[in-house]
Amino acid sequence: MRARTARASSRDAILRVFAEQVADRGYADTSLGDIAAELSLSKGTIVHHFGTKEALLREVHVAYFSRRFAEADYVHAQLKDPVASLACLRELVRYFDGDLTDYVREQRARYMAIVGGILRDGVDEGVFRTADPKMSALQIFGMCNYAWTWYQPDGAQSVEDIARLFARNILDGLAGASPGGALDELITQAIDTVQHAPGRLPAAG
Repeated sequence: MRARTARASSRDAILRVFAEQVADRGYADTSLGDIAAELSLSKGTIVHHFGTKEALLREVHVAYFSRRFAEADYVHAQLKDPVASLACLRELVRYFDGDLTDYVREQRARYMAIVGGILRDGVDEGVFRTADPKMSALQIFGMCNYAWTWYQPDGAQSVEDIARLFARNILDGLAGASPGGALDELITQAIDTVQHAPGRLPAAG
């Protein structure tokens, strides 16, 4: 692989390549040396900016959750309907052992509370059918979290196509199929809302 040229902000480039390598090969098999080689930087430059690999992981997680909660706050302000809000569900990341664990657990619990709250509101309003909103939230997370193992950015289906299918499958079960395309309309509104949310990364390409 040809080494890419480091950007004006080496720090941002290091974070991006670190995240890409962890996604591709896993945290344990990602090294500071490999990141440096891909960016044509010295390993010392990475150590200067971050110190350790765990510090890199912490920063990626903090940035990730900042984006997710910026989206969640925006969605709550824009969409009042529980069905539309749930269609905006985003995936959560795994956490690793070490000092990072407590922070990530807190953020996961906070995100779980948001999704569980949407489900409970839907049950209270009579639009969702579930005897256990928390378990239903975990079921949704399990489905979404696995997508990273098979999703291909250059595949036949776009992120929006997959999000639409996932939302339809989830909401058909919780709310029942809506005649006249009403559910499809809500899903389209939800996808459009997420695309305009602050914190969303621009599409690659």
